[in-house]
Amino acid sequence: MSDYQEDVKQIPWTSTGRESIACKVGRSLVPVGVLPFQPVPFAGGTPPTISKDHPEWEKFLMYIVGTAIQGGDHKFVTCLHVLKAIDELQSDAYFLARLTRASDVIYMPYQLEKGLGYVDPRTGRINTDVDLAVLISSAAGTPEIPYEIPVAEWGDSAELGVGDPVIVGGFPHGSDMFKFTKSNRGFIQPTFYHGIVSGILPATKPGETRLIQLSVPCAGGMSGGAVFDPQNGRVLGMITSCVHIQSVPVPIPQPMSYAIPSEIIVPFVKAITFVTKSGKKY
Repeated sequence: MSDYQEDVKQIPWTSTGRESIACKVGRSLVPVGVLPFQPVPFAGGTPPTISKDHPEWEKFLMYIVGTAIQGGDHKFVTCLHVLKAIDELQSDAYFLARLTRASDVIYMPYQLEKGLGYVDPRTGRINTDVDLAVLISSAAGTPEIPYEIPVAEWGDSAELGVGDPVIVGGFPHGSDMFKFTKSNRGFIQPTFYHGIVSGILPATKPGETRLIQLSVPCAGGMSGGAVFDPQNGRVLGMITSCVHIQSVPVPIPQPMSYAIPSEIIVPFVKAITFVTKSGKKY
């Protein structure tokens, strides 16, 4: 038994793995949705927390509607249908920021104050046929609780071709994803899939957008997720939908999903500016 005890000393029980390209991109991805409680301001540098050991911790778990990419300073890219789904819940929208401290992971909710549908440069008007929106948050960190979500690095989707490898990241199945296992429950992090560009779909009439077709199955909650280059982590698009086969009790996702290319997203994100109540401009 002494040899066994010696052999297991180096087991990294609390490790989340090495720092990979996907991990880097994942830090720019956040779950968006509504909270089952009303956050209140707190004094001092330590917020009230709910421990994973709390017997009713699941009652405090965010209801995740979709995924968002921090595509610019405090500007989060997601699908228009995600924004509409949150509006239908008639509750304030939030995203979760993840802070890692040694072996502890803290999830901090920040409010999303505004959502903007895609303004089509071809008409100068909002185009609801393009499933794209930007969510605005004036979230700011403190010395005790810094704001650590990095802005995603964008790539040039115009250079993509059929057969190119891609990785897709997001929060499939929403909140249920973090309840599937009996252990490790409540550890919220993005999930990743690997595939290829299986088609490039050009716009065929005014008001449409070019789409990237992917050989990747995407479950609900992945809407707004990132499509990125596995070699450098540059984001090339945003997931909007997936093909499903109708079945009982739930539809089965097929390896065919669609994404809006970055060439459509980036100019829209750059065009949005806002000023916070403190006078800071973005």
